[in-house]
Amino acid sequence: MKYALIGNPNCGKTSLFNRLTGSRAKVANLPGVTVDPIMARLKPKKVGAQIVDLIDLPGTYSLHPKALDEAVTRDALLNPNHTYRPDGLIVVMDAANLKRNLYLTLQVLDLGLPAVVVVNETAPTSWSREALESALGCPVLPVHALNGKGTKKLEGMLAEGLAPASGGHAVGTDQKGWRSRVDLSALSEAVPGIGAAGLELLVTSDDLPAWMGASGHAALQAVRQDTGCGAAELQLGEAAHRSRQVREIATTTLKQNPPTSRSISARIDRVLTHRVAGPLILTAIFFLIFQAVYAWATWPMDLIDAGMGWLMGACRSALPAGWWTDLLVDGLLSGLGGVVIFVPQIALLFGAIAALEESGYMTRVAFMNDRWLRSLGLDGRSAIPLLGGFACSIPAILGARTIPGKRERLLTILITPWMTCSARLPVYLFLIGFVVPSQPWGPAGAFNLQGMFLFGIYIAGLLAGLVLAWILHKGFPKAAPTQFLQEWPPYRVPSLKRTLEQVWMQARAFVEGAGKVIVMVSIILWVLSNTAPGGFGETDAAYQTRVSELALSDAAPAAVEQAERDWQADRMSVSWSGRLGSFIEPVIAPLGYDGRMGVALIASFAAREVFVGTMATLYAAPDSDEGIGQLKERLGKELNPKTGKPVLGAATAMSLIVFYMLAMQCISTIAVVRQELGSWNIAAFQALGMTVVAYLAAWLTYAALS
Repeated sequence: MKYALIGNPNCGKTSLFNRLTGSRAKVANLPGVTVDPIMARLKPKKVGAQIVDLIDLPGTYSLHPKALDEAVTRDALLNPNHTYRPDGLIVVMDAANLKRNLYLTLQVLDLGLPAVVVVNETAPTSWSREALESALGCPVLPVHALNGKGTKKLEGMLAEGLAPASGGHAVGTDQKGWRSRVDLSALSEAVPGIGAAGLELLVTSDDLPAWMGASGHAALQAVRQDTGCGAAELQLGEAAHRSRQVREIATTTLKQNPPTSRSISARIDRVLTHRVAGPLILTAIFFLIFQAVYAWATWPMDLIDAGMGWLMGACRSALPAGWWTDLLVDGLLSGLGGVVIFVPQIALLFGAIAALEESGYMTRVAFMNDRWLRSLGLDGRSAIPLLGGFACSIPAILGARTIPGKRERLLTILITPWMTCSARLPVYLFLIGFVVPSQPWGPAGAFNLQGMFLFGIYIAGLLAGLVLAWILHKGFPKAAPTQFLQEWPPYRVPSLKRTLEQVWMQARAFVEGAGKVIVMVSIILWVLSNTAPGGFGETDAAYQTRVSELALSDAAPAAVEQAERDWQADRMSVSWSGRLGSFIEPVIAPLGYDGRMGVALIASFAAREVFVGTMATLYAAPDSDEGIGQLKERLGKELNPKTGKPVLGAATAMSLIVFYMLAMQCISTIAVVRQELGSWNIAAFQALGMTVVAYLAAWLTYAALS
């Protein structure tokens, strides 16, 4: 059996889903987090119990979709061939907003599927369970999605099977005047497997669902013409009837309580959403977050770096000399070290954003930014995907489904990759030390200069995206603006446990995702760097001759070390990776990069965080198990023989920062843009355009600083 959880945004639906299945689906106190169905199995509590799969559907206020995520929910309930078509429903209502939740609940129960209504009591309120059961005609269970209260009884009901709702709340022919003069039989034959209530929903919707096919579209259009009304008029008629039902049910089931939590939230909102103070507070919050990223993560990063250096040395000492030891140490461990060292800073960033989301503050951010975002062709709902882009562009682009306007959604998707995602963070953290020193700044040294610079990078990426949105807004055909209606949940103190769970889940996903790519890329790059078309015979022979000459002349140790570095550079130049670097070097030389850095740049298109690990693999010192800190120190001193400048100086590092800030993030981002917009042309044009802009900006940066 498959049971779907359905409800308004912010009703606790995903929290309940996680509680019942043990899943770790992302939850937040804002709409648009769940934009695709998620399915997981409810584990049977006893032998022979029925197997139950739960489906978490995107939150919606109505089965008349206004945005793509709402259409996903509508289609899952009505499309007979949908992968996630449920056998029954768990309708989740928020105890603090029962009256508003009733509209969707009545629509859903009309479909006639087996159902249970769950009232999530995370806020104090008074309501009558018996009266609500009588009005809805199905079981009603109070639960607490966060602490699990009442979920055991719900699990038992699901295992035994649900019965169809039997209430008398369905919208009948008398309440909908158009039904008395319209025959739905032709539409029912064109799209079999949908009940009368489902067919009525299709007739009164604004769109033509693709899954209905040509014959279904023709039948649906014919019925709509027979009604003699437009979709808006039909929906208004239903809304009037539903509103009467909601008022009647609310009168018998709800008791008025002083809205304590709402009153407190309202007082807080007067400050946090103030036209002047609100944006200043938002800026200050993110400024402090980036300061914490540097101030609190230094010592764990140093420990990780030292630990990776020790592990590399221990492996080299314990294992016999050979190519596979070099592959393990110089390839895999060196590459992985370039990722794991930045986990503390990434975890801090994830934790801060998770806490802001759970507190309810992030929902207000959309409202505060709605007015000026509209002047750029966006709307307030664009703020959530843009802020989500600071974690990862892929779910952020998916989150743009909550934006009902096609024009605003397109612009949001096109600029979201310019938000600084967590995959770019390791690159910035690696490079910032070459541009600005790590030193206190400001009154009494309260701020870290590198933390301020990192904050500036994030702001610069955001501003670049907004400028692009304004340019595209002026060039695109005009369209009628969409209305921005938003529900504000009450503020709540973030749970330390849930915040840490989100941090662990996000950090683990980052390490696992980056680790898989690092393993693959490190092996490929090590092989390319340690093999050559004609072998290394001449290079190794020349090195041995040079070492013998130095030994006979009793040369200083520094000369021997220099000879070893020259030998390593010669081997790299004749290797396959060296030849690839030489091939692309003319293109990237104007940006201040050498061939090996170009190889790292290409490898990072698989995943941005790969850049640091690739640098560690390609620039590894011979027989030296150095950590990332030592690698940075050496690259800042080592000279590029062609330019006579440091391999990574301030100009080169700043050029790289600008390039990564403006270039398309990764191949996966291109794929998800194509998926959401349904066009390879737009996705390719976006990727190519961003790369060209990044190249030109990086070139200007290097030219100005070198």
